[in-house]
Amino acid sequence: MSEEELINSLDSLREELKRLREKRNSLVQKIRELKRSKSECIELLKSYNNELQRLREGLRKLLEERKRLVDKRRDVINELRNCRESLLRTKEVLNGLNDFSKMDVDKIRAKINALEWRIMTESLPLSEENKLIKEIGRLERLLNRILEARKLGSEVQELKAKLAALNLDLRDLNAKIDGLSDNILKIRAEISRLANDKLEIRRKVDNLRDDIQKAVQELITVSSRIADVRSKYEAVKSKLREVRMSKIKEEEERLVNEKKRKVDEKIKRGERLSIDDLKILYGEYHE
Repeated sequence: MSEEELINSLDSLREELKRLREKRNSLVQKIRELKRSKSECIELLKSYNNELQRLREGLRKLLEERKRLVDKRRDVINELRNCRESLLRTKEVLNGLNDFSKMDVDKIRAKINALEWRIMTESLPLSEENKLIKEIGRLERLLNRILEARKLGSEVQELKAKLAALNLDLRDLNAKIDGLSDNILKIRAEISRLANDKLEIRRKVDNLRDDIQKAVQELITVSSRIADVRSKYEAVKSKLREVRMSKIKEEEERLVNEKKRKVDEKIKRGERLSIDDLKILYGEYHE
């Protein structure tokens, strides 16, 4: 291979080395950026995991609270049912005693006391006394019915008040359960959204990992190619040096031979030889 061809080869190899080094630098930068993106995604996954854990724990507590309130509501509904049934039964009995509830207790008691006083203080015939005793018994039975009617009336009012309180409790429980249900739906939707986002980030991490592996493999290939080209470059440079040294030696030999020829001509002409001519003649001359 000629010197010109070797020089062209060196130029070509030098350009290839430059291109390969730029490619290597580009791959190193790409790998660095891919790893940074991967690290960011992994950190994001950690934050998603923490947020999902917090939301699931919150959801668990909300579900427990809703279950507790639903159980309490069931108890209130049962109590309401029993209260209504008791109220209906009490009203039915009270309706049967409705006429008695309007009577004057004090007047009846006064009548009973007056009759008892007559029996105790007056000398009455036996028939009259028996008549008064029967009347006292009738009035006492009437008084008991009146008192029973009033008691039932009080029970009706208490049951109505209890029923109203239970209805308020039921409305309050329904409102709380509805609020919890809304929050549960929102949290479940948020969990679902985060789970989908987490899945997308996980896919992105897998893709980044594949891209990093491909880039690293390409970097290994490029680095190996650089080593091969550098080896070829050094080999061609060494060959060029040899060619140039060979040309220098050939030129030196040509010059020495030319000078020897001139010395030989001097000898043939019988001319006197100088010290330099003698050195050339005996091979001791160095330019």
